[in-house]
Amino acid sequence: MELTKSHIKLIQNELNKLGLNAGTVDGIVGSQTKTALLQVPGNNATWPFKRQAIAYIQFLCKQSEIDAGEIDGFWGPQTDFAYGVLKVFLDTGKIPEPWREEQPDSLENPHNWPIESDASLKQYYGEVGKNQVRLQLPYPHRLSWDKRSVVRSLFCHEKVKDSLSRVLTNVLNHYGIDEIKRLHLDIWGGCLNVRKKRGGSTWSTHSWGIAMDYDPENNALRWGRDKAAFARPEYDKWWQFWEEEGWVSLGRLKNYDWMHIQAARKG
Repeated sequence: MELTKSHIKLIQNELNKLGLNAGTVDGIVGSQTKTALLQVPGNNATWPFKRQAIAYIQFLCKQSEIDAGEIDGFWGPQTDFAYGVLKVFLDTGKIPEPWREEQPDSLENPHNWPIESDASLKQYYGEVGKNQVRLQLPYPHRLSWDKRSVVRSLFCHEKVKDSLSRVLTNVLNHYGIDEIKRLHLDIWGGCLNVRKKRGGSTWSTHSWGIAMDYDPENNALRWGRDKAAFARPEYDKWWQFWEEEGWVSLGRLKNYDWMHIQAARKG
């Protein structure tokens, strides 16, 4: 993810509000902008400018009670969503209303995954963040926010471990590692992450370690079939392997959030 002039203008504007003299709000990173950012309390001066800038956006979100996740300077799907909310909030003074509508589904469910509600998920999986086990991945994954970092195992809920392993083994056997890399089926956006839903008040399915995000850069939250990479025919077998195990693709079902797959039904 690259910082755009829009990102830099927002940063410059907020720095100037603090009296830190970031210079003209022009979206151009100059010495004044860099110096002003260094003066923000808690800024990590050892990080590169881009990471400092992203961390400042995350800080602004937190300050406005918008959940951007951890202030770590990495631009993941949670930060991307939060940034959009922050822009609306700074422009209007109001947090936008949830934009999507939920509908039921009727897909196969061989493992009897529960309905996606806090009560049903807690009854089936237990408390958020609990009952987690380590899964050795059938093929290496790369972090979507830092593609130089290779992940060979992850934590997920014990009840989905075997199913998840079967899905990814089938993916490896069908596509092979070279095609997996070409299609970005190894670009991983996370599994276990105890947090509330973006823009909502109930727990995300990530909180139980029962959801996976893949290639968020090319399958952004609000993108539909016209833009999302995972909507293309070359990914049909990818989705077949997930759906055979009863996992739900929000992209396939609802035409949003194509990066996201979960072991929970839409009620």
